[in-house]
Amino acid sequence: MNLIRTLVIDDEPEAREGVKQLVEKSSDNVLSGVCKNGLEAIQKINSLRPDLIFLDIQMPEINGFDVLNSIDPHALPSVIFITAYDQYALKAFELHAVDYLLKPFTDQRFYSALGHANQQIRSRSIGDINVQLASLLDGYKKDYSTEKESSLIKEPASIKNPLQNRLIIKSSGKIYFIQLHEIIWIEAYDYYVKIHVKDRFYLLRESMKNMEVRLPSDQFVRIHKSSIINVSYIQELEPYYNGEFFVKLSQGEKLKLSRSYRENLMGLIGEI
Repeated sequence: MNLIRTLVIDDEPEAREGVKQLVEKSSDNVLSGVCKNGLEAIQKINSLRPDLIFLDIQMPEINGFDVLNSIDPHALPSVIFITAYDQYALKAFELHAVDYLLKPFTDQRFYSALGHANQQIRSRSIGDINVQLASLLDGYKKDYSTEKESSLIKEPASIKNPLQNRLIIKSSGKIYFIQLHEIIWIEAYDYYVKIHVKDRFYLLRESMKNMEVRLPSDQFVRIHKSSIINVSYIQELEPYYNGEFFVKLSQGEKLKLSRSYRENLMGLIGEI
């Protein structure tokens, strides 16, 4: 009989260690790993494909619902939620018949939930479980998520060798990993910035100055107070007047290169 691959996700060290030890005592389960935050959880669920996860709801920046919203619905594992008292979450779990552990919980309650989840997994009723989860997440999106804008997520220091070639963006309860080479240009938009990729844009409450700092200077250049471009997408420079140019990008954008930012571009592509 195959052991049930189990992943533990909790940002509190004591709670994480406690659940880990309880899982390790189960003869039906094997511990696939532990995660300290939502970002690690998304990455490990996608790479390890566990059968079952113990998922803390109240995690900073990326909470448990955000984690599940960011996983392919067809790849969702069975879930036992872990939560401190949360009126919305408890009502939602009961309404959608999703199992949860309310902190603090006893070993008996833990193994009751674990045994029920294992039974569902063994009986291959995952389709029913996924329907319940999908219904729960739909309710979360409508009633619980109050996000009106996207935000940048900083990779935690606990992640070894965090990647420098991407931005992590939280938008509408989902986490997007945007490769830098996908970014065409960035536009100042009132108190926000618009990050333009091929098929969409992300609206962030950020400043152009902060974006300049976060992006590699050998790939991105500010050409105007309201524009930062990825030089890989430059197709043409069109003279305008008095030392100014229009920069045409491969997706059809036509942006002004102002004289005050001309040296920025010259430093990357040479004299113009």
